[in-house]
Amino acid sequence: MARPRKQTVDYFPHYCKDGRTIYILENRFGNDGYAFWFKLLEILGSAEGHYYDCAICANWAFLLAKTRVEEKRAEEIIDALIELGKIDGQLWAEARVIWIDNFVKNLTEVYRTRHTNLPEKPRLSDLSRSGEAVCFVKYTKEEQLNVEKAPKEEFSTRKPTKGEERKEKESIGKIIYPYQDIADKWNSVCGAFLPKVQKLSESRKQKIKARLHEFGRQEAWMPTIEALFDEIVASDFLCGRNNNGWTATFDWVFENPKNWVKVMEGNYSNHRGGKQAAQQPDVKLGVGEFIDNTGRRTYGTGKATIPNEAPPRPSEHYCWNESTKQWVLL
Repeated sequence: MARPRKQTVDYFPHYCKDGRTIYILENRFGNDGYAFWFKLLEILGSAEGHYYDCAICANWAFLLAKTRVEEKRAEEIIDALIELGKIDGQLWAEARVIWIDNFVKNLTEVYRTRHTNLPEKPRLSDLSRSGEAVCFVKYTKEEQLNVEKAPKEEFSTRKPTKGEERKEKESIGKIIYPYQDIADKWNSVCGAFLPKVQKLSESRKQKIKARLHEFGRQEAWMPTIEALFDEIVASDFLCGRNNNGWTATFDWVFENPKNWVKVMEGNYSNHRGGKQAAQQPDVKLGVGEFIDNTGRRTYGTGKATIPNEAPPRPSEHYCWNESTKQWVLL
């Protein structure tokens, strides 16, 4: 009789360099976010088919015990992971099943050596819960009634203004993302030195939303924005007042998790290092690359010096080899 082929693994790749997922989770949830993410991956690694059915009471209780977070906290972290595109949102909403597509794809080599196919995303018809206690309802009856009553109590028959309609569409749950307020603040603070914002595209909104969650709690968003924009207008380098041919833009500020941090840490301050920031070279930067305050092209911790003629860094998994003058995959 042939030995059954298991669909579990004893290990999974864990990159030493943290990506944006961990950065955002730690900013929003502290160590709970970090621990929950990697303990969840451990559970998925040992789960048959690499999915986890939280509708089963015993499974949900084990996840909470394993990650050592309260139920509400776990729900919030899972919602954040869905928002970041890590957990499959549809499968969670319909069946409270956790499926992380990229996690399974990273196990391709493991299953290749087993000469078997990777597990596929489970279908609802595949889920077997016979004999298991099912905890599918997230709220008590009293809480559910309160949720159902909320819309009647919140809204009147008054027709909302266009501004109110915009904010309502831009909200998720009770969170309202102040996209227009941020654009208006940029135009009023930075508009005299840098290009003004004319339109808020969906792409811009998504990047702004990601940065806002990196700022921390909602009440810290606008104060952080104001401090950030004040730092920008005070920098001769970012405003192009040192005639270097380059200036910061609204998109540059929100492009990735690093640019706003460097501004807030004073990397572009006029007094940093006792001299003004150096000129921005005419070079296309890759993933994670930046020009430091001395004009040196680098990335990561800033230890490596990348020649301006080098091609852009392909991804965060590449490092610069000084001897071969090439990007090499880690």
